[in-house]
Amino acid sequence: MTVKSWRGLVVGAFIALVVPISYWVVAVLVENGIAPYDQTHALFGLLGLLGWISLFLLGPIGIVIAGRSAGVRGAFAWLALLIVALPVFAFVWFLCVATLGSALGNPF
Repeated sequence: MTVKSWRGLVVGAFIALVVPISYWVVAVLVENGIAPYDQTHALFGLLGLLGWISLFLLGPIGIVIAGRSAGVRGAFAWLALLIVALPVFAFVWFLCVATLGSALGNPF
């Protein structure tokens, strides 16, 4: 497997991870008092919807874009990529969402 497009690989990773990483950044900003708690907490419903969209749509799309750009070919290679990448993405997503929820006082 050779990487066909490094730019595509970075774009795919960015698409998959932009929402979880931004959740983590917002959580850190709220915990340190830089972002206002009240205004951020008012957006919690919208942030939750964006999180679900990220989990079920943006994450898999980003993984597929990164896989195509990395030159993944064949059903077995795609299966292996998805078996490895989807649980890792879901774990990172869960940690970031849990961090944001705890920073805003809404743990699950």
